[in-house]
Amino acid sequence: MSVRKQAERIGFQVVGELTRNTDLEPTHLYQCYLDEAANKYILRRGILTIVAADGRVL
Repeated sequence: MSVRKQAERIGFQVVGELTRNTDLEPTHLYQCYLDEAANKYILRRGILTIVAADGRVL
């Protein structure tokens, strides 16, 4: 399932386009993306964690 779809399922809206940022990925098990509002989306083994720009973790 896509990052955008997973975020919408938990009630979080992706702002604009997602850009992958490999500098934030500690190992190959992670995929990190940023949206245009500086929200961070972290995928690990298909499970999404969102760190909002204001620091909230979803």
